[in-house]
Amino acid sequence: MRSADTVRERIAELEDRYDDQDPPSSPLEDEQEAELLRAIEELEWVLEEREEPPGY
Repeated sequence: MRSADTVRERIAELEDRYDDQDPPSSPLEDEQEAELLRAIEELEWVLEEREEPPGY
């Protein structure tokens, strides 16, 4: 499993790629933008899950 710092670095990389393609200038870039946003959202969810206290 990746450390929280590694996940945060990956989020920053994805956000930079997103910024480079914003606004999208082609259908392919539009599709890539949606994939990048989904990946960022999933990684942020992972971080939130790790930061919650253990328990039910």
